[in-house]
Amino acid sequence: MRVPVPVTRSNDLSAGYSTHLFLAVPPAPPPTVNAAIEIPIPHAWPPGESAGKVQKTTTVFVNGKNVMLDLHDCGPVIPQITIPPVNALIPTQLFKSKRAVTVTCFSVRMNGKTTACTGLWPPLALLACGEPVSWPTTFTFTNVCVNVHVGVSGADLIGGLLLTLATMAIDRCFFRLPDVKLKPWEELAKGFLGAAASAAASFVQHMIDPRYPIRVDTKVKAPGGIEIKIIASTLSTDTINNPQKISISIEKKVEDKYKSHAASIGGSGEYTWDAGGDTTKEGFKGQIGAAGAAPGLGIKGTAAGEHHPDASEEQRTKWTLKKEEATPFGSEAMQHDYNPGAPEGQGWSSKTERVVKGQSGDRRTTTVANPDGTTTVTVVENKDGRVTMKTRKHPGVSGQIPEQTGSGDGPPRAADTVGSNVWGPPL
Repeated sequence: MRVPVPVTRSNDLSAGYSTHLFLAVPPAPPPTVNAAIEIPIPHAWPPGESAGKVQKTTTVFVNGKNVMLDLHDCGPVIPQITIPPVNALIPTQLFKSKRAVTVTCFSVRMNGKTTACTGLWPPLALLACGEPVSWPTTFTFTNVCVNVHVGVSGADLIGGLLLTLATMAIDRCFFRLPDVKLKPWEELAKGFLGAAASAAASFVQHMIDPRYPIRVDTKVKAPGGIEIKIIASTLSTDTINNPQKISISIEKKVEDKYKSHAASIGGSGEYTWDAGGDTTKEGFKGQIGAAGAAPGLGIKGTAAGEHHPDASEEQRTKWTLKKEEATPFGSEAMQHDYNPGAPEGQGWSSKTERVVKGQSGDRRTTTVANPDGTTTVTVVENKDGRVTMKTRKHPGVSGQIPEQTGSGDGPPRAADTVGSNVWGPPL
């Protein structure tokens, strides 16, 4: 049995309750734990978009708005009001703030990711920042009348609940006052417990439905500002949609005291050994890159490669250079690909994607320089709740693609649209 849940759109608002440390002005230590109000914000919160935290569809829209996906987080710089409101610790709390999705719909995928599930009924909360623990007491309250639903299973709900409770327990065990840092062995223990929590929650889901993979997802902070992420997914009986793979990334990050400005350099690697017979997904991927972030600005540059030993020669190897920039007003991504197995003279291709945001909507322009020398331009305009898409190939003629609309008759079928190529976990 599945429970129908309305999808969450990029303009939907969330608000709620949490607790935070309070320090009077002028400072009168020690700080105390006080109640706080999580101020309403949209899911496509501009600082979160600039930081790369917001996860939403690029080609799937509901009522003219993007749909939120797995791993979505509104933060940082989310406004909150402690009681009383004059709090000396607000600057540090702002840049560590979050509102993360806790439940996703495994059976409905958009742009390659499972669909985020939040709302008042059924009560599916976001995990908001808090001290000494994160609190699942912030809810999306403007999607109650959305007529597009996804079907959430019992395994989805149980897995989300278990992982939320485990996250709260880990937060409490490793909570420290603002000026106290965790010791190296404590960081290691925190990462190990995070891996155990994700593995335990996904194991329960796998026992309920063997299509769910058992996942290990952990992050460890090593000395010297180095962060190590490990993600593994295995044992799903549906390896076409849930490939068996492991990825490891290592990142060196430098940031200021308030975590408002940061710079990082790192690399990642991924190995997929079973993708249900799809040889274009089985094999190795890797990337190295650097990134920087400041309030209202994010920039990232990467060099990546992938090799699929059993694929055809034209699909076996690819090298990529990519640059991305994001601000609250839009974003731009430029990508250059080289395929050594392509026919002579057709190895190079490029893609540029620009997004311009306005009060009435946004406009996404994608320009692809194809290996055969032609250029394809696709414009998706989302204005006043209406989505239009036009594509033009040069040389060629323009064509209008019919507008797609959702249906409120019940949960839609799984959407498996192709998203952008990403090599390993993001930096």
